[in-house]
Amino acid sequence: MKFFCLFLLVLAGCQKYGLVLHQQRVDASYLASTNIGSPDPRQKCPPSGQLLIVEWWVPSWVVRADSYVRLHLVFRNHTEEFVEFPINRRLGYETYELYSDDLAEKGGFMTFKAEIITGDGEVFREWKHQMWVNLIQMDEEMSADSTVEKSIHGSVIETPLCKPLALTG
Repeated sequence: MKFFCLFLLVLAGCQKYGLVLHQQRVDASYLASTNIGSPDPRQKCPPSGQLLIVEWWVPSWVVRADSYVRLHLVFRNHTEEFVEFPINRRLGYETYELYSDDLAEKGGFMTFKAEIITGDGEVFREWKHQMWVNLIQMDEEMSADSTVEKSIHGSVIETPLCKPLALTG
């Protein structure tokens, strides 16, 4: 009986289908030659960047349903990008690379999320970075002055200026 309960507990903890993202820094330590000590001309100027790996395992009906992975990226320069990868096998992965010039321009990943979208537009699985938040877009027509005025609360405006007390002694 104990074995049966343990078996059910193990099965309950296993996830049959899923979607996972991994972020990897790319630098000299990423090169195989660094780890095994072999000569490599890339050691003089090693790659610099970030890599995002998207892994999925889905049932066969998801593959047949013209499903895809939608990757939503938010970068440190407050821009965003959407990338889609078709799902054409039950187990798979795709990578998104951010190197050199793109890394300098975008500043790297701030946050990201991925969704498996089925052919009928439904979300089958979703994975979010722990700091995921939708990027708030501001209208360019808004002036800096109007933004400041809206952020000042009435209590701040109504507070009289304090004068320092004169110390007698």
